[in-house]
Amino acid sequence: MDIELDRKEIERRCDEYFSIYDEVTGERVYEMCEAKIEHSHIVASNCDHIAHDLDFSRYDTDLAWLIGELHDFGRFGQIIVTQTFRDSDVWNHAHVGANLLFDYGLVDDLIPNWGDVCEEDQLVVYKAVYHHSDFHLPDGLTEREHTYCKLIREADQMDIFRTIVESGWETIYGHTKEEILASDFSDAIVQAFFRHELADYSKRTTYADYHLAHIALCFGLESLAARRKSFEQGYILQMMDIEFAQPEVNGAFQKIKAEVMDYLDC
Repeated sequence: MDIELDRKEIERRCDEYFSIYDEVTGERVYEMCEAKIEHSHIVASNCDHIAHDLDFSRYDTDLAWLIGELHDFGRFGQIIVTQTFRDSDVWNHAHVGANLLFDYGLVDDLIPNWGDVCEEDQLVVYKAVYHHSDFHLPDGLTEREHTYCKLIREADQMDIFRTIVESGWETIYGHTKEEILASDFSDAIVQAFFRHELADYSKRTTYADYHLAHIALCFGLESLAARRKSFEQGYILQMMDIEFAQPEVNGAFQKIKAEVMDYLDC
């Protein structure tokens, strides 16, 4: 029998956990943590939106919302230690977050009746958190695991556009807007973009690559609900309302913008 997940209490406990970062951070790190707190809540809302559009049951919708709320717990330690949002071989925020929540038992403190959630769905939540930022989802997932892994990836990607616009380029990228707009795109990132592929972050070599890789997240929005909401919110349009310093780079960017608009045509 499906249990009821108390969203208000879970959110209260998550906020209580997040509040510890108010005490230990300097200004830039504090701003980065605050951005991720807001991001976590909005991604949870995005998960809820997509689940409703897919006509999930109440319990399955609550499970999707929960995954959104938990998905970025590994970001906060990453920000404290590295002062960036960049994953590496030694710090993958999704893997660290899953380990923190499940291997160290933090999930028991955050969810009042976690022990009553069936083992299958406990594993669904773990895998969705663990794999949400993987370049490709792994083979061997069950159909239910794959559904939730795909859903959180879409919900996460939807809000990255807002995060960049509202938090500012320097907070997100560690470089000024002027530095990025003076840069160029690398061939590997552009070629992947026009194949409608998510960018392999390890292949980014220029400042502009970081911005284009985030714009390319639109190609991960497979559901109509995610594409429509991202378009209506307008953040991805604001991300593209820019002009690069070099005319040839700006010309290439106009083609990139046209490709995005065509893909998001809802």
